[in-house]
Amino acid sequence: MLCEEVNNYISTAKGLPFFYFVGDGNYAQILQELSAICGRTIKMSDFCKRDDKFPSIDDLIDEIRTSDVDYKDNRIVVVGVGEYLALKGKDTVIKELSRLKNTTLGNSRVIFLLKGISSLVSVLSDDRRIFEQQRLYVSDSLNTNITITNIGFDNSLPIDRGIKKLLSKLEEGTTGNIVISTMLNLKDSMFPVTNITSAYRALTLYENDFHVDECCGTPEQWETLLQDYTKYNNSLRDVFIKHRIDDSIDSIYKNINGIQYKNWLYFILLKQNIKLQKNSYLQYVLEKTTKFEELKNNLLTGIIDVSHLDSRFETFYDERKRLVKDYSESEVAIFIHKNGIDPKESIYKYTDNTLIERKAILSWVSNYGWIEEINHIYPALADYMKKYVFSTTVLQQELTDYFEEYKKQKITNKINPQFLEIVNDNAKSYKYAKLPTRNSVINGIKDKNSVHLHWVDALGVEYLSFITEIARKKGISLQVEIARADLPTITVINKSFYDNWTGKSKEKEERLDEIKHKQQGGYLFTDSKEPIHLAAELGIIEEVMQKAETSLAMRECSKFVIASDHGASRLAVIKEQEVKYETDTKGEHSGRCCKYFDGCDLEYCIPENEYLVLSDYGRFKGSRKANVEVHGGATWEEIIVPIITLSLKNQEEVEIKVLDADNIFIEKNKGVLVKVYISDTSGANEVAIVCEGKKYIGQKEDATHYNFCISGIKRAKKYKATVYNGDDLIGEIEFTAKSKTGSVNTEFDDLF
Repeated sequence: MLCEEVNNYISTAKGLPFFYFVGDGNYAQILQELSAICGRTIKMSDFCKRDDKFPSIDDLIDEIRTSDVDYKDNRIVVVGVGEYLALKGKDTVIKELSRLKNTTLGNSRVIFLLKGISSLVSVLSDDRRIFEQQRLYVSDSLNTNITITNIGFDNSLPIDRGIKKLLSKLEEGTTGNIVISTMLNLKDSMFPVTNITSAYRALTLYENDFHVDECCGTPEQWETLLQDYTKYNNSLRDVFIKHRIDDSIDSIYKNINGIQYKNWLYFILLKQNIKLQKNSYLQYVLEKTTKFEELKNNLLTGIIDVSHLDSRFETFYDERKRLVKDYSESEVAIFIHKNGIDPKESIYKYTDNTLIERKAILSWVSNYGWIEEINHIYPALADYMKKYVFSTTVLQQELTDYFEEYKKQKITNKINPQFLEIVNDNAKSYKYAKLPTRNSVINGIKDKNSVHLHWVDALGVEYLSFITEIARKKGISLQVEIARADLPTITVINKSFYDNWTGKSKEKEERLDEIKHKQQGGYLFTDSKEPIHLAAELGIIEEVMQKAETSLAMRECSKFVIASDHGASRLAVIKEQEVKYETDTKGEHSGRCCKYFDGCDLEYCIPENEYLVLSDYGRFKGSRKANVEVHGGATWEEIIVPIITLSLKNQEEVEIKVLDADNIFIEKNKGVLVKVYISDTSGANEVAIVCEGKKYIGQKEDATHYNFCISGIKRAKKYKATVYNGDDLIGEIEFTAKSKTGSVNTEFDDLF
């Protein structure tokens, strides 16, 4: 018969739970009686989200708190809570009983049938309110003989598996020794637990400080490690030493790129020292990696699951980039495939480590546009896209604006109608003729006996901002002259500068041209309209600049001159102008020119060197379409070429500092006056800054001080400007322009 306290509780809504402590002997009978008067039985085991995961007591509380929705089902007996708490240990018992006793229930009556924790009944009995509310009953017989034998390693024995199954047996009233296989830790259990240990368990018993999870290795691996452990002085440290393994991450790819026992040992050492790792991204990956076989891929792809808005992302990105720098293109392809699922996030995860990623970045930009973060993600592309301010005596602003827009349209594969109007206007005006010829510039080079000439086929002026940045980073002095090629812009017409070179040495680089129109690298406009070929182009130019740096450093030459026969046009390919000009001769170079014939009256056509040359984006009939880029015509990107002279300079870093920075005020119709200290401007014809896309020549006060009148500044805000010593980019400055607030700045009066 049930105790009077239970009957009173059932008949009167208390709004709080009842606690009934029993032992093995009376558990079954009491449960039967409670089930008869309660409409519902709740099992703690049902709150195990997985077979071998402890149940959630929070989920249980949520369940009983909402149980009064159905009045017919609001009398509840809960089983398994005592056994669950006993498995978790005394501290959990105290904590959870203290919480459960105050759990509000609404109109429900909930009886907790508790077994295995009678030694801690004082947690409730010492609470005077419990007795006053008559919410506690302790049976006379509380003894239990439950013991647990845990087969805690991977095995094929015919035994029940998982903590859920264990709890279910206990809820059924099973007593005596229960054999179970669970991977959960039962060290705090109030039931006696005997663990049948695996090789891993044996290792943890010997090595007290070992905290790597068992799932991080196979039974065979743990067995091998245990053998090594006993062989090498019962010391994990000695095992790692004998196998020449340390936790350095400098060569992490080499250490994890394999399936040998030694590779796995390296993984175990990383896991053992996870808290000591200074690389937080590696920590993050190690924490989510439970199998060695997953580590290599997780290092590569783990970043995908971290939003670029996450506070950890910036650090994770930089640390990951160093860790995966040695991954092959084929391995990175797996990452690119997974990363492409969410275009809103994908761009932030790419690096410039591999060509395949650089192509992916270009593809993304082509489809979704430019974002500021590309400056960090792909610095070379950002350098290419920087506005280059030309220093020519003629066409300075026109060239600056034209090629800024040209590059934007090249990477987006779109032609702005306004830009097309400029192209057509240039096609009729022949403005390029104001520039000197390339041959005249090269013929004017002095001291050729110490000068190396490097012909980069198809190198146009669009790459000047990129080349300038490389020179700055390498500490190489750079001078740029802008010239025009001969028409048509084909190699056979424009190679005399190289053939007739009388200087010390010369060399030709053809790969840039081959990418553009000889199908090298598989860049076909018919296959992919995205400008992914630019990645390979920039790579070739970087190699040329590296060669220049080496040649100069080795004193193989005093000057390294980079020149080209012609440029090339991407937009003439994008335009896909289907109207083919009729000719008496066959079109050449994808129709950009043809042999001269009488009677041609085309508006955008220039006769020169026995050819007719198109100066718009059309093409003559009889020639195949261009593959990637095209040359032969007379657009500015085809005809205007740079002559770049590189030489060594003082390797001492130049110090640049804005003076009187708190007093930079905007003067009406005058802009601002910025005073700058530059530690070394030796050899400069002029010192200038470029701010907001415009160049301003400095007025020299003395050897190290310059004044810059920046007339283009009208708004109060922070500005950035690049500083040039001649053509050399030597640094950057920042300054804040302020609105005038009644103060008078008279310094302009002497300067304007």
